[in-house]
Amino acid sequence: MEKFIKTIQKECALKKQQPLEAAKLIVAQKALAKEGYPLLPADFIDFLKICNGVKGEDSAVLGIEPEDMLLDLVSFNKAHNAANCKVILGYDDFCFLVFDASKQCYLLLDREDGEELDDFSKDSLAYALSAILHF
Repeated sequence: MEKFIKTIQKECALKKQQPLEAAKLIVAQKALAKEGYPLLPADFIDFLKICNGVKGEDSAVLGIEPEDMLLDLVSFNKAHNAANCKVILGYDDFCFLVFDASKQCYLLLDREDGEELDDFSKDSLAYALSAILHF
């Protein structure tokens, strides 16, 4: 994960958001639970503490109340997610990056039909983020 974060910090084409504040995390986790979505996995929270959202040309990793509110994870899930066992963490033009709480893994799902395109183990967040940001 350290190598991935260093890559993001060097990548000029990406617009990085400020690190996550602890108080905002608590509010967001409560909002996700209220809507029936799973809690965010610990490794994704650790990522948000360093980089609370990232936007590329055709992709993004969502954050919690980031400067760019189009990247707000809670709002994005309310608008685009009907699956209560999954939470959307990012997207590109073709797919969503989700955490599936029932399978305890990260998935790339087709935006049109929800078909599973790829899966990543729970400890492979850096690979899942790389896939959605096209690194």
